[in-house]
Amino acid sequence: MTTTATIPDTAAKNGLAVTDSIKMDANRIYGQGTQVYPAKPGAVYKGDITVLDSHVLQEIGKNSVILHDKSKLDYASEAFKKTAESLRRPDVAIYYQDDHKNPTDTAKVFPFSPAKDNLERVVAGLKKSAKELNMLDMDNVLDSLSGRSWERNQEIRKHIKDEKVAPKEAKVASAPATPTSPQQKAPKR
Repeated sequence: MTTTATIPDTAAKNGLAVTDSIKMDANRIYGQGTQVYPAKPGAVYKGDITVLDSHVLQEIGKNSVILHDKSKLDYASEAFKKTAESLRRPDVAIYYQDDHKNPTDTAKVFPFSPAKDNLERVVAGLKKSAKELNMLDMDNVLDSLSGRSWERNQEIRKHIKDEKVAPKEAKVASAPATPTSPQQKAPKR
């Protein structure tokens, strides 16, 4: 028997309650003591997700998971949805707001890169410091530096990925061809 925990009114309105079964899923996936919170309209959540039958769990911090109703998630594209659902705990950003930042009960799901998010936070802090120091022309310089840093990051990641793929392809190419079994040979005439 599944029991329902006490939940905020927003979760009850959204139709997805934090049940004991969902808490057990979260503890099994993210570890014992994990707290599960229902998603709230107007919020933005960033972190890895686990897609289950009727819901999605998203880790937003140590021992903190957000519960999303799977039927209320709209992925950026169908291809991204398939990718996100096939990967093990992909990082995504889930926005419960429209283009004007008004709260919504449904959410838009986008790819998310923690590394890029960290870079953007650092650049935003540098821009703020530059303005405080009356260095008004620094915004464009910092944007250029940030863009180049990210490109270099992606190039390095691609190079590492290519290095991992090359030995696998070499193994396949150098593997001896398997002889055809007698049953597979064409009959002689």
